[in-house]
Amino acid sequence: MKSNEKKSYTESERDAARKYYIMGLNLCEVSKLIDIPRRTLEKWHQKESWKKQKESGNLRAKAIELRQKGYTIESISEMLKISRTTIWRYCKK
Repeated sequence: MKSNEKKSYTESERDAARKYYIMGLNLCEVSKLIDIPRRTLEKWHQKESWKKQKESGNLRAKAIELRQKGYTIESISEMLKISRTTIWRYCKK
């Protein structure tokens, strides 16, 4: 490949990178693991709001944990600062 040509990545490679990031790896670790340049991962990270996705995954787990401990949907909503409907959706699954 010539130096001025861009390498294209498949949707599955992008999904794998996002999955590893959401699981807790940082972008440098993901880059080494799946052999995609860190700068490319940074662009995807910003464009697709991976940080929000990661945080929402943590909120989902926390909401489910609190619900299992007996807290009401309203109290969980106040604690986590997200809507009651969202808490209900997280906990119904």
